[in-house]
Amino acid sequence: MRSKGKSAIEKVFSRLTSKDARSGDFLWASPDMVYVHDVLGPMMLDSYRKLGNPPLKYRGRTLFVYDHIFPPKDSASANNILSMKDFASLNGVESIPAGEGIEHTLLIERGDITPGMFVVGSDSHTVTAGANGAFGAGLGSTDLACLLASGETWFMVPETILFRLSGKFNRFVTGKDVILNIISRIGVDGANYRCMEFRTESGTHLDMDERLAIANMTVEAGAKTCFLPPDVSQEKLMEIQSDEDARISEELSVDLSSIEPEIAAPYSPGNVKRLSDLQGTRVNQVYIGNCANGTLTDLKEAAEILKHNHVRGDVTMIVVPATRSIYSKALDLGLIKIFLDSGAVVSPPTCGACAGLHMGVLGHDQVCISNTNRNFRGRMGDPTSKVYLANSYVAAAAAVEGKIVNPLEVF
Repeated sequence: MRSKGKSAIEKVFSRLTSKDARSGDFLWASPDMVYVHDVLGPMMLDSYRKLGNPPLKYRGRTLFVYDHIFPPKDSASANNILSMKDFASLNGVESIPAGEGIEHTLLIERGDITPGMFVVGSDSHTVTAGANGAFGAGLGSTDLACLLASGETWFMVPETILFRLSGKFNRFVTGKDVILNIISRIGVDGANYRCMEFRTESGTHLDMDERLAIANMTVEAGAKTCFLPPDVSQEKLMEIQSDEDARISEELSVDLSSIEPEIAAPYSPGNVKRLSDLQGTRVNQVYIGNCANGTLTDLKEAAEILKHNHVRGDVTMIVVPATRSIYSKALDLGLIKIFLDSGAVVSPPTCGACAGLHMGVLGHDQVCISNTNRNFRGRMGDPTSKVYLANSYVAAAAAVEGKIVNPLEVF
């Protein structure tokens, strides 16, 4: 017998299809928005042309963002952007000016992704939309081309796994540690094709930057999509989150006060260790900033560590504000000066080194500690390199000492 209540993702698909959508249902739906970046966009356009260049069904609801290899590193990456701009111009697609920022952070910042929406994108980290109470899912290039041509695509409505968050953060613990802790508990396939929905208990609140860190890495647990409570009225929240009597496939509790700084060791985001287990591990590079952790909060945390310290001489530290606006605010607050004075390199917004594309790619046997989201073999460069994932405090502290240390040691 079906419960009367619905999960948050069931509510979204019911709205999109005007049907009583339930988890496990296969259905055709027309997402609210599509966004595409400059690496997979050209592949999508190739597929679209093979369909015969049909009239675009997503005019006004498609966004092109140039963030993965911007500024272009070579003629191939420059031509990728040119091909997308040409298509956008001919087909009435909004092309966000290059250099504005990394798509997942930028589209929430701009107000394009709002609570309750369902968006799809060419990037697996489209799940980051969950930080603003929206649902995001990554699709392949061919699927996206068919969606643009037909106006809809098929989905199986995901089951929901509910996480109840309580308590408050300890010092030097952030949203990054929450999601690493959760992945360590459920594994990298623990949420396969499910919606990871988070609910905060009374007295617990996550700000947008903390939610970005958590939502962004839910795909590393296999999630199809995710949902975190946005900053909306209680009435609106009740409307978009799961009903109390909704069918939930699994439920877990997370006490934030019990979490310590966590680190994912090579070569999996699920290979999570306690900070104390990895202290003393030497690093060559520190990287701060990506589609979830190039926020103003992350920059402030790194600056707290570097304010009275200097990056060790044999370490390269790269800081990447996620958007132009964040960069500007960091300038106003004096954070950029702290980074420069400490010996760090500051880059414009780009996916660059996080995706092993440019501006910080690792060489043979190099070791990096980063607040990014993936540490697969060869993710940031040479296949012999190693990447450790940690929060911004821990990463910045490693830049000072040239090894993984407790931030208390350099604060």
